[in-house]
Amino acid sequence: MRKWLLVLFIVIALYLDSTFFNIVNLFGIRPDVTMALVVSLGVLIGGAPSAAIGFGMGFILDVFFNKIVGISSAVYMLAGITGGLFFKKFYADNIVIPTVIATVALFVKEHLLLLCTVLLGSSVNYPLMLFSYIIPSALFTGGFCALLHMLSKRVLYRPLWRQGAIKLDKKGEK
Repeated sequence: MRKWLLVLFIVIALYLDSTFFNIVNLFGIRPDVTMALVVSLGVLIGGAPSAAIGFGMGFILDVFFNKIVGISSAVYMLAGITGGLFFKKFYADNIVIPTVIATVALFVKEHLLLLCTVLLGSSVNYPLMLFSYIIPSALFTGGFCALLHMLSKRVLYRPLWRQGAIKLDKKGEK
């Protein structure tokens, strides 16, 4: 794998999460690009590397944008590990696995952040938050993960095949 491409993917994901989707969003609903990238990498390159990438990206986002450092880092790390559970077990062309994992992981992350907010003393209208932000954002993240997984498997997965690091059958699938 070309490491500079992976670094470029990480920088773009951090930019999209921190800047672009804060400015351009649909009624306050935005995808979590970092979650989509970490889950996609988990399925493509394995749990340990994607967990490390997820923890690092989550830590950066926590330090700059959250009052509680560590929640997002832990969730991104667990999302990478969960994606890595399916590494080399399914075809890389299967976009359903990373899409479902990213959707569920964002659902869990938002609930953990909501719980921390309530524990810090804020009052939250849970049904309103659930139906107006959490579920749409989770679905939007899942859809974004499907697109990102198709792109990342072309850019990151195919070079591994060409280098002989992984074996593909005659059809180009694992």
